[in-house]
Amino acid sequence: MKARSLRKYKETVEIKALPFNRLRAHRYFPIAVMAIVVTAAACIHVWQRVVVISLVKEVAALEKENRGLVDDAHKVQTEISFLSMASRIERYAVDSLGLQRVRPDNIYAVQKMEGEEEPPDEFAAMISSMRRLAEFLPERTEARAAAQELQPIRFDTVESPGAGE
Repeated sequence: MKARSLRKYKETVEIKALPFNRLRAHRYFPIAVMAIVVTAAACIHVWQRVVVISLVKEVAALEKENRGLVDDAHKVQTEISFLSMASRIERYAVDSLGLQRVRPDNIYAVQKMEGEEEPPDEFAAMISSMRRLAEFLPERTEARAAAQELQPIRFDTVESPGAGE
């Protein structure tokens, strides 16, 4: 009788216990946990293999594209060297443009005179051209802007800015 009442007490306590504790007390719980761990490890391994294989395919495609681009660059360099050969340019100048070869007695050397200035550097040339361009741009004063009065842009570079007015 004592065994029976002890069993009833144990069953009553198990029923009232938390579901996780009841699950943990089940006799197949360790086997189920091991099965879940093995299944999760297998899924992670398969996913990793799929990602690695896709990356390997992508790298192979990029290497193939790179080889094609390098081959194209070599072909273009070869074509440039062929097209820029002096004999080909000379033949084109004679046949298509009607030019003739310069005779040695027609060759002149230009020497710099002592008083002549050095040519300006590229930055100074750019600033100078921007100033010349600014001379032809219309001027907007506050009074003209309020009156919506605009000056047309003059594109004649032969005239000075004040000559046409």
